[in-house]
Amino acid sequence: MAPGRRTLPLLFLTVFVDLVGFGIVLPLLPLYADRFGASGLTVGLLVMVYSVAQFFMAPIWGRLSDRHGRRPILLLGLLGSAAAYLVFAWAGSVAALFASRILAGIGGSTIPVAEAYIADVTPPEKRAGNMGLIGAAFGLGFTVGPALGGLTVGVSTALPGYLAAALCLANAAIAALLLPETRSRASRDATRHAIPPRRRPGWAFTTEGLGIALRKPGLRRVLLLYFLFTVAFAVIQPTLSLFGAQRFGLDARGVGYLFAFLGLVSAVVQGGLVRRIVPRIGEARLIRICGVPFALGLLLLAWAPDLGWVVAALAFLAVGYGGTVPSVLGLISRASPPEIQGGMLGVGQSVGSLARIAGPVLAGAALDLSMALPYLLGAGVAALGTLGAIGLVQPRISGPSSPATPPS
Repeated sequence: MAPGRRTLPLLFLTVFVDLVGFGIVLPLLPLYADRFGASGLTVGLLVMVYSVAQFFMAPIWGRLSDRHGRRPILLLGLLGSAAAYLVFAWAGSVAALFASRILAGIGGSTIPVAEAYIADVTPPEKRAGNMGLIGAAFGLGFTVGPALGGLTVGVSTALPGYLAAALCLANAAIAALLLPETRSRASRDATRHAIPPRRRPGWAFTTEGLGIALRKPGLRRVLLLYFLFTVAFAVIQPTLSLFGAQRFGLDARGVGYLFAFLGLVSAVVQGGLVRRIVPRIGEARLIRICGVPFALGLLLLAWAPDLGWVVAALAFLAVGYGGTVPSVLGLISRASPPEIQGGMLGVGQSVGSLARIAGPVLAGAALDLSMALPYLLGAGVAALGTLGAIGLVQPRISGPSSPATPPS
């Protein structure tokens, strides 16, 4: 029998420690690339390749977890992330940074597996709240990780990468010992029966899964919203470090504190507030409400005259992102058949990866024209997503574990 809610804190710890490593490296990445003479567009491409790898790998990992269990796939992802951070520590060129990000994208593509793990042990009406645990892990990872990166980079430019790799290896050992499996043999057999394995290249899982999802009208709309909000947030990744350094003279530690603040507020919203609000007002309404501060935060960031305004803008952005994304993921999970839950959440991750491809490239190219332009474009995309959520119908559930009505 699948483990109950007692396993969620352990899963949270597993994802959190992995994302601490991610948070250590990401704020330093544009600064390292700038040291090698990279342009704004190259920095955007450097962030983008991570998402390209995730686009192809997330549905594959999700499908494999449906067939073989969540736990072994999560462990493989942690080991892959450790290898990526070692390459980052040894990087002596932009090409090496690209190699590290591709490896990190492959290892970091197991987030939908963690989301499917949550769906395995959570009734539909509580999934958005518990999906917020993943977002809270992201947020806290961006709180602790950048702070650790800022502290250790002053000792050695390689030390942040070594620290991130060590955390992933220790995390893999803990998960191997303590994290239980949620997919019973009968569940895995049901998945194999529902979608028999065929000889095909791995990328075919991605295109097939997208085809299944796009044939469902409710999923199409929710996936579009996920794409728009993720594009809007992704403009931050390749730009905030350079924005803080060039406009306000911040060093790596100061930029790390900005990311840490953004992560902390987002963690509080996703891990605390969303879990309490969604059962009362539903995912659809929360998306519409939180889309407003999402767009407002990006507008404020574009026009911020001093660091006080930057902090206020990041607070609005964190509230908006923290409310919209777990709500969208909850709707995707509700509309997905249980036997292919991991695969469909992997498709959602692929859509998010497409957004994290488009967002950084758009932001990097815009950054070469104007420091404010990436955030103005992001605000427009977030506003479009908010408008797209108007009329989104909240799924109805007749009982605590009955199937959900797909959103329309």
